[in-house]
Amino acid sequence: MKKYKFTLKEAYDFGWEGIKGKAYNNSSDFKDASVALFEVTGRHGKVKSLVSNRVYYVLEGEGEFIIDEKTIPVKPTDVIIIPKNTPYDYKAIKGTVLKLLLVHTPSWAPEKEVKLE
Repeated sequence: MKKYKFTLKEAYDFGWEGIKGKAYNNSSDFKDASVALFEVTGRHGKVKSLVSNRVYYVLEGEGEFIIDEKTIPVKPTDVIIIPKNTPYDYKAIKGTVLKLLLVHTPSWAPEKEVKLE
């Protein structure tokens, strides 16, 4: 049966130093999009996706996205859209927690993510 609703209660934990969150779904749940909710206290690390466009919605805090070597400050209610094959990074401004909602289209595919540093 096809699933249409994904809840925080059923979400998967993920994270690494400076990033902690929940992934609502993955490509096996729904191949066309995936969603994550997470907090940033450090830096993500420079990456690019070979297949997914990414849409970030800033819920809380302040931070910076670095896209194609351009620094873009962000604050609550801002939206950042990153097309596939675009190098980027982001970080919380020191001393703050940056809370983000992320939508990948199509779904996040870890084998199609390229770490650039």
